[in-house]
Amino acid sequence: MPADLHDSAVVADAHNDLLMAVAARPPARWASFFRERWLPQLRAGGVDLQVLPVFIDDRFRPEGALRETLRMIECAHAIAEGSAGDVRLCLGGPQIDAALAEGKIALVLALESMPGAGRERRAARDRAPARRPAVWSA
Repeated sequence: MPADLHDSAVVADAHNDLLMAVAARPPARWASFFRERWLPQLRAGGVDLQVLPVFIDDRFRPEGALRETLRMIECAHAIAEGSAGDVRLCLGGPQIDAALAEGKIALVLALESMPGAGRERRAARDRAPARRPAVWSA
């Protein structure tokens, strides 16, 4: 019974720091490290949707926080491009649905606290209140 439930459900992993682990490698290794280390684990666990938290470690704060945020987003794109047959980086529900329908793992970025963005984040939010990221964690 539990296996049937697991197999029929959409399994989402929203707390895995795999993006930090991949981004810690040299950029030329990002895609292959994900394919070799993480993709088999996600498949074995039946994960359908993987949230990729962009968490900025204290050693990058405050001066390097924005730079590291952009680097981690670049890493997520490299993972998706390097494993395009298995995963898709998704920006919203329709893309997630399409990825799942194709048997791919949907990847969703989650920006955690956004250190270093401070006033800029508030100003952007105030200018465009109708447009929000798919996942925003403050």
